[in-house]
Amino acid sequence: MYQLISTTAYEPDPEAGPWIEQYRVIGFPEEWRSEFMDLYRRRWRRREQPVGLPVRKLNDLLRATAPGLVATGRGAGGSAEVPWFYATDEMPAELVAPLLASWVMTLPPGTDSDPERAADHRAALGRALALIDGHTPQWRSESVDLTATELTPGDTARPDPRLYPLLPERIGARIAAVPLHLNGVNLSFRMVTRDQGVELVSWPPQSYTRGMHTWYYSGLITVTVQTVPFTPRFRVHLSYGIRRWATGSPVWLPEGRGATALLDAPSPWPGAAGPRRRLTANSLVYDNRLGMLVWNRQSLIDLLPELDLLRAYPKPSELIAEPVDWLEGRDGVAAGVLHSTAMGWHGVGAGIMPLERSLLDRWVEKALGPFFRRAPDLERAHRKSKPILLPTSQTKDEEKLKARSRQRAHARRDALSAALDGVPLRVDVFWQTEETRDGVIAALRKWLGFPAGSTGANGDHEWQEGNLSVLLRTRPLLALGAPLETAIKPGWSRSQLLAEALRERAAQAAARLGPPADSVGLAIVEILGPDRFPALDSDPKSALRLGFAAAGRVSQFMVVPEDSEGAVEVRARSVVADGMRQLGAVVPPEQQLDEELTGDLQYLALWYVRRQATGPTRKAGMHLVALRIRPRDSVHPVRGWDDIRKEWVPYTRLLLTLAADSIAAKAPVRTRSGRIASTTDERHDEIERRIRSLLYQVRDRPTLLLANSGNLRQVWPGLKNGQLVKDSITFSRDSPARVTLHGADLRIVLTRDANSRDETPQWYAPGETDQDPPGFSAGLWAAKDSGPDNRVFISTVGKPPTAGTVRRDLRKLVPDNDWPHGPAATAWNPQALELTVLGCLSRTALIDAGQSEASPDRPAVIAAVAHQLRFHDEYHPLSRPLPLHLAKLAEEYVLPLAPAPASAPEQSSQ
Repeated sequence: MYQLISTTAYEPDPEAGPWIEQYRVIGFPEEWRSEFMDLYRRRWRRREQPVGLPVRKLNDLLRATAPGLVATGRGAGGSAEVPWFYATDEMPAELVAPLLASWVMTLPPGTDSDPERAADHRAALGRALALIDGHTPQWRSESVDLTATELTPGDTARPDPRLYPLLPERIGARIAAVPLHLNGVNLSFRMVTRDQGVELVSWPPQSYTRGMHTWYYSGLITVTVQTVPFTPRFRVHLSYGIRRWATGSPVWLPEGRGATALLDAPSPWPGAAGPRRRLTANSLVYDNRLGMLVWNRQSLIDLLPELDLLRAYPKPSELIAEPVDWLEGRDGVAAGVLHSTAMGWHGVGAGIMPLERSLLDRWVEKALGPFFRRAPDLERAHRKSKPILLPTSQTKDEEKLKARSRQRAHARRDALSAALDGVPLRVDVFWQTEETRDGVIAALRKWLGFPAGSTGANGDHEWQEGNLSVLLRTRPLLALGAPLETAIKPGWSRSQLLAEALRERAAQAAARLGPPADSVGLAIVEILGPDRFPALDSDPKSALRLGFAAAGRVSQFMVVPEDSEGAVEVRARSVVADGMRQLGAVVPPEQQLDEELTGDLQYLALWYVRRQATGPTRKAGMHLVALRIRPRDSVHPVRGWDDIRKEWVPYTRLLLTLAADSIAAKAPVRTRSGRIASTTDERHDEIERRIRSLLYQVRDRPTLLLANSGNLRQVWPGLKNGQLVKDSITFSRDSPARVTLHGADLRIVLTRDANSRDETPQWYAPGETDQDPPGFSAGLWAAKDSGPDNRVFISTVGKPPTAGTVRRDLRKLVPDNDWPHGPAATAWNPQALELTVLGCLSRTALIDAGQSEASPDRPAVIAAVAHQLRFHDEYHPLSRPLPLHLAKLAEEYVLPLAPAPASAPEQSSQ
């Protein structure tokens, strides 16, 4: 068992002093901004006006072509006070002016049918272009301390805002300056600027050949600036992985889907010298009007041909048709399409293993010195890593195996009986293949320990065990599983057309089941794989979920055997487990803590659902899901808050209500008066009002509130790291208030994952000796010598069975002779889950609440509760604690539908 883990995180070294860098800085002149905004606003003649200029494309162009440019300042297009960009050398006006002119040409409307307006647009464009020559911005020098930070009132580091773009660029340049030497091969890296930090991609790509096929891949390093709650130094997170390149000829993309391409191009300026240091990101998007892929408006590759007449740059159709040719380069220009899972299988597996991660990290550590040092290693913060689980150790004793099976089935039946409260369970299996139908029946029977046999007509099955009654019916899916069809109608948007098709199919599904019965229902549906629905918005899954919900059934889907991997038996077991979860037949197991916390502790989990307009129903929607679990309740231990009825309802009823609200278009957040909350402040106020009310609802007993800060902080700003204060809750417009004011026995744990922004670091468990390769280790961890009032912990779990038996010392970036096909292996990348004990009954909190005689909590024990909630008898270790896991999965039923145009007849969902 590993006793320590190392994170790929670094912090400023106080012994090194400040890291001062000199930059040449230029601002975006107010004269430019006013004239360019007037030009740009002409695109929004009948819409809400933009607040700033679209300078991202211009910034990308400057970074790719202007020597000496380091980084661009955020918000420069909206304020003349914000530095536009930082450079190591001044860029001559004869370089900047053509770039700026090319960008300005993209601002006005492309065409206008009104001759008078078109002439006015041309005149405005002429004034803007003349202004470029008539007003040259002035350079100034600026010193920046790349370690500058201050402390928030809650003692959390707050870096100088300039560091978020500048520091990753500076670190990235230092890393890329020295090649990585692995297995006798030197890997060079190029920088790719992204919204958060920078990426470094090894270039040119590596090739991996097996049989008659060759695939391409690169090493990937991501650099971001982050903060940690209650930690006085900010962090720099380094993440390591594999970047895979699309190689299919042509690249296959589902209809309506786009892709990202990285471009390697020389400077378009004659005489420009120096090595190429950057790749630029460009987006391929599907243009519905043209019926083809095009470069989106923010893509640099559309502007370069105007500046460089000597070279050919790839058109979208060319790049998709021959991706390998462009990846290898044509006349000094190269481009690679990033592989995604939507493109199908790739011969190079994702991820890298601990040994290679540690080798990359040690190489990077040298580049960060002397100004940054490795963040302290973490040691175990709690003796017990798991709650009390049913035995799973390997044994060949048949009697012991049978006894374990009976014990597990008995526990499942008890959980299901508690969720049903004496009401019979109806299971409807809608099948397309007999293999799946029979597999689901066998899986359900085995799951609950029921005997084989059929007692009803038409092949129905019925079981009775104590007060648990289950009726299973099977029927073919038939036309319900066919692709949705949408027909273009004048005056109808895409979301409205899709909503009409969804409502129609949902009504057909509900009709197949008939009116909702008094009993609880589960529909298990065998459906075709997503590749069988290539037409845009043709997948019927959302419609079936809504339709079955209208008939009182939660639903779980299973793909037909020919469209999926894995044995039917294994997949059927997973489907049954997920179906039981939707019925609320899942409660946390008994925990193992160093000390007794409280016997009647309940869990409250909050999850904020955001459906984007690009989601499954093409309609945006929002909903706050609140879930309450009382493990020792004998009836309905898992409940959700129904904000309409103002009561806690069984989990299954919550899911069905969410679906009903979706059909009724009630997903948007509404104020207390019933009006839709349209502004950011209104949404904050309304969500915070609901959270206050929920805290009041659960104050009757000890409560552990679980929330994911990355999920909720947009609508509850008090969860941002800079707003956190120990043992306090912060709501907008209010000062931090003691946690005990919202409940005498209230504890709060905030979880945070990487969140696609590398907010939590990668990690590995170092070996005891140099000969022992690094590995993985499950447990709750805290920084060495962090003290008894430490509030920040890292939760890790063991390798799941699905990760296979890949060796810890596997090398993929440059395969060795012992494992020449290492690139084909899929490596497991375990994610660290940060647990912050924001509020507990600490000694200070008890004194403030007038309870100085009570025994204080140990934050490590509160964190251990949240950590052990990731383990359950029926699941592999979860990515988040079980209450949050269930709350998040409720978003499957938030499927907002666009209302039909006002002139269209209303359509029933029944």
